Amino acid sequence: MTRYFPQEEYENRWEKVLQEMRLRGFEAAVVFGRGGGTTDNCGDILYLSNHYAISGGMDSLIWSARSFSGIILQQGREPQLHIDEPEVRTDLVSISDAHSSNHPFRSVAKALTERGITGQVALVGTQFIPVKFYQQLLEEAPDIQWIPADDLVQSVRRIKSPREQDCYRIGGETATVGLNRLMEGLISGLSEREAAGEAAREVVRRGGRLQMIGTNHGETLGFDQRFPLTGYSADKPKPGDIVTGTLHGAFYQGYYLDPGRTGVRGKPTADQKRLIEAAADIVHRLSDMMRPGAKLLDVAAEGDRLTAAFGGSVSPIMKNFPFYGHGIGLGFEQPRISTVMSLPEDIVEENMVFGVEAFLSLDGVGAAFYEDILIIGKDGNELLTRSPSHWW
Repeated sequence: MTRYFPQEEYENRWEKVLQEMRLRGFEAAVVFGRGGGTTDNCGDILYLSNHYAISGGMDSLIWSARSFSGIILQQGREPQLHIDEPEVRTDLVSISDAHSSNHPFRSVAKALTERGITGQVALVGTQFIPVKFYQQLLEEAPDIQWIPADDLVQSVRRIKSPREQDCYRIGGETATVGLNRLMEGLISGLSEREAAGEAAREVVRRGGRLQMIGTNHGETLGFDQRFPLTGYSADKPKPGDIVTGTLHGAFYQGYYLDPGRTGVRGKPTADQKRLIEAAADIVHRLSDMMRPGAKLLDVAAEGDRLTAAFGGSVSPIMKNFPFYGHGIGLGFEQPRISTVMSLPEDIVEENMVFGVEAFLSLDGVGAAFYEDILIIGKDGNELLTRSPSHWW
């Protein structure tokens, strides 16, 4: 196999992160990520090295920190990769200075000590590094003061390069077709899991990797999924039921999308139609506001106004996700579009990718969800998820 991105793409990424380190006053940084079937914490490692750890996250007598990888970044030197697998995929990995170890955290710390690095070192990944592996860093590099910097790489990778945007266009086509198959199945009388199977087949055959297919209908509609363990149940929506469907996955080269739609099995009632159309309308209006320079607090405030104007009730899913979207890339990213989660300095920038979403609920009727993914462009935004707005 060969890498999708050329070597120069990775070298540009390294330099951007090193520049961000200089701005923050760091001579060295360590970036940890986790693969092993997960996606949320593999992004920084994938972005810098194109390495993905395949082993599951279970330790044993001979391994610790399975599925974790670490990258050392130091001013004036090329990156160094430490993995938990016996050999490096040189046909895929972009970092030539790569080391294999049964204990990647200890391996990283020993390498820093051998370089004579002491004092403050940026540590990326503190939000998911287990305590026992952090302890290994302390034991092997006692003269280092670890400074949490979880957003170091994400602050750089939130702006997508032209090649990354091309990845997103391919992924958007797959996500659109997959979501179409899911919604077609749900409104035609298939069980949730049968509809999910149709969607999964389409995504996998196009090269995507699914994290979750979420479906719901009936009395559990206010929740994200009917059966949280799988995302879909064996139940069939009944005629007249509102149905929701969403796909979460790395649809191409690890780039993530999570579009969703709501429909009705059969002809909708006036209230069902009003509910579903209102959710879509909020997303369309907020998407129009997502232009370079726009403050996310302003976009979120308009989302709150539109939600309040609709009326209705507050469902569990609305409590669980108090926002109108999020940055997205090699996993979910900051910033959020939210009056309680966005910061005053959070603005929309050209070449960012956002998911824009809305949740609504109406007592006695049900709940609706809608999400689109778009690239922020200089002259106009590019919609990546082109599934129909309404399904009935």
